[in-house]
Amino acid sequence: MSDLLKKKPSKLLNRGKQITPNTTFSLDNENSKPVNTVPEPEKKEMAAKTKKVQPGTTTVRVSTTTKERLNGLVTLGIAESVDSLLEILVEEYQTNYLTKEQRKQYSLILDIYASRKK
Repeated sequence: MSDLLKKKPSKLLNRGKQITPNTTFSLDNENSKPVNTVPEPEKKEMAAKTKKVQPGTTTVRVSTTTKERLNGLVTLGIAESVDSLLEILVEEYQTNYLTKEQRKQYSLILDIYASRKK
C-alpha cells in the first residue's frame, strides 16, 4: 500500500534505431506526376453539362412506396437523380394537365415564393 504513494521514476521506451522508407517523394521524380488524359477545357465542359447548380436543397416527406417508385425510375435511367426526375414530372404535369387559368395561378404562386426568398 505504501508503494502506491511513492512516485516511481518514469521509464522511457526504447524505440530502437530510426527507420527510413526505401523510396521518398520528390517533385523531380517523373513517376510521381499525374497523367492528364483529358485536357482541362474538356473537363470543365463535361462538368457544366452534367451538373446543374442548385440554389439550395431541402427535404420532402414521402411514403416509402413513393420513394421506392422514384428510385426505380432513376435506376431505369429516366433521370440522373430523384431531383431531376421530379423536375421532369412537374414540367410534364404543368404542360399537359393544368388549364390555362391554373398555369397562371401556378406562376403567381411561384413568384410569391421567389419574392419571399429575397
